[in-house]
Amino acid sequence: MTNSAPGPTPAPLTRSSRGATAELAGFASRLAFADLPPEVVDRITWHVLDAIGAGLAGSAKPWNAVVRRYALRETAPGPCTAYGTAATARPEWAALANATAGHGFEIDDYALPALAHPGCVVVPTALAVGEELGAGGREVLAAAAAGFETVVRFGLATTPSLTSDRGFHVTGVHGVFGAAAVACRLRGLDPDTTASAYGLAASQAGGVTEYTRSGGEVKRLHAGLAAMGGIRAATLAGDGFTGPRTAVEGPRGLLRAFAARNRPAALTDGLGERWELHGLALKRYCVCAGVQAPLQALTEVAGSVDVGEIEEIVVGLDDATRAHVGAVGAHPRDMTEAQFSARHAVAMNLVLGGNGPEHYARLEAAGFDLPAVSALARRVRLDHDAEAEAAFPARLLARVRVRLRDGRELIRVAQAPGSPGAPMTGAEIEAKFLGLAGEVVGDRAARAVRDAVRALPDDGPVAAVLAPVRDELTRRNV
Repeated sequence: MTNSAPGPTPAPLTRSSRGATAELAGFASRLAFADLPPEVVDRITWHVLDAIGAGLAGSAKPWNAVVRRYALRETAPGPCTAYGTAATARPEWAALANATAGHGFEIDDYALPALAHPGCVVVPTALAVGEELGAGGREVLAAAAAGFETVVRFGLATTPSLTSDRGFHVTGVHGVFGAAAVACRLRGLDPDTTASAYGLAASQAGGVTEYTRSGGEVKRLHAGLAAMGGIRAATLAGDGFTGPRTAVEGPRGLLRAFAARNRPAALTDGLGERWELHGLALKRYCVCAGVQAPLQALTEVAGSVDVGEIEEIVVGLDDATRAHVGAVGAHPRDMTEAQFSARHAVAMNLVLGGNGPEHYARLEAAGFDLPAVSALARRVRLDHDAEAEAAFPARLLARVRVRLRDGRELIRVAQAPGSPGAPMTGAEIEAKFLGLAGEVVGDRAARAVRDAVRALPDDGPVAAVLAPVRDELTRRNV
């Protein structure tokens, strides 16, 4: 695995002329591992590793454990691993629990300019269905590539209007199609049946972003519902149940329903010939993607700052990001509000020294009330920045001005770390995974998972990926 950007496929796949739903279905159904350029294999493999680390970290959080308990209570016996327990489940239910956990601590991947979160849905779906079928690594990577590309293209076609104009959450809307693409591809469904599955998936797309205003943990569940819905759509379609074959592009289809300003051509232009995965990004901090750049800029000046000397911190952002992470102020009431408050996250970075799992664990233990953090957060102001506005959504950029009581002003401009303009190295991605996973399952199991993921391009079995997790949790009697 390297950390290079994907390029074009050497040979185009056959395409249909029957509309976007049919073309997307044909792409996913026909995609083979041999069609993937090495850069795409490499990128997807890194994102599989990152998504598992995010899911294991999320599985340890109490709000995600609620969903896992529900899933295990409702499932029939099955072969699929659920993060955080030695118990197993049927694919839909394992994917519900694992995707919720994957999106459950704001450390999962995203995509620019698509503004989508593919990994938290695509990877749990690929692992669950792959375990069900006993699939090899190359089949799983081909299916995951279809899922990632599908989610990213839906993002390019609908955002930012989907959220800015209509208030929908990208993960709940895009993710169900990515999950359907994965499940249909792994189960070998033909293009027409896959198109029907997409029609069923469209009726399961949803999720609103009111959590950015008044908290609650529902955001995390949107990924789980999308993964579950995509598998359900594939299962029903495979059994002969039908959905509309123009569910995406039709006059009463998803594009018109979910985005006031949409770009239908983004779904299919160059599909099978050109990959849009070059915009995939990874997170360094456990916060919304829109807060990554401010924290990076702040980190670059933090060594020169005494918190007691700060008069004001001004964070310059584009308007869409400012609306998304600016509604919650200095006093978050739960983890969602804390991770979506740019003001609070900036203050936490300076007062506690970071925005990692350990810092948010400390905040949670304090009942989300750390007076020193809130006091500084009240001196953080969000402002419009013209350079950030021009860069959005291709880049997430922030300008941070730290004004000190003695009149000095420290200024930094930064891009979100881990984004295409400031990519993480392979060593950094691996260190992130080992840190997140090791805290939950121990270093030995974390390294074994890493090694099994590394083996997927050589057709290592998908069953080996999560077996070390299940073995360790069995040993602990969890």
